[in-house]
Amino acid sequence: MSISNYAKALFSIAKEENKIDVLTYHFDDLKDTVDKNPTWVTLMDSPMVSFEEKSKMIDSLEYDSSLIAFLKMLAQKNNIHLYQEIYNEWTLLSRVYQKIAHLHIYSAKPVSKEVEERLIKAITPRFPNQTVSLHITIDPTLLGGLKIDYQGQSLDHSVAREIEELYTTI
Repeated sequence: MSISNYAKALFSIAKEENKIDVLTYHFDDLKDTVDKNPTWVTLMDSPMVSFEEKSKMIDSLEYDSSLIAFLKMLAQKNNIHLYQEIYNEWTLLSRVYQKIAHLHIYSAKPVSKEVEERLIKAITPRFPNQTVSLHITIDPTLLGGLKIDYQGQSLDHSVAREIEELYTTI
């Protein structure tokens, strides 16, 4: 089964059971926890650990039963290592369903709340009927300006890009 199909299957179950918010919260928590404890993935994908032991470890997690069943299915197939890619696909599906436009902003320096609010105000008209959510990352490689990513598309208003365009024009 492809990563996309795993995410779609989990999303379909969540939608059917009206648990998208709950599963999003639990999946976020799982990702954060596993990112801090990467050996857990190795243990869960190990053929040396029986499925019964893996199942007990998964049952000890305090997550929704649908996510627990999903994790057990991945563990049975030794595919827990796919959690990051499945999580990324799940996040896209849930944001589209919940009408959230999540933009990743790269800035050369920290962005004040005032600038963040102005960004949201300027960007919101481009996403009618959606809530705009920003994730701001400080990128020291930028000389200045902003770079905005949305679902694989990029709008680059950085100083480096402007200089590059000037150089090309000359």
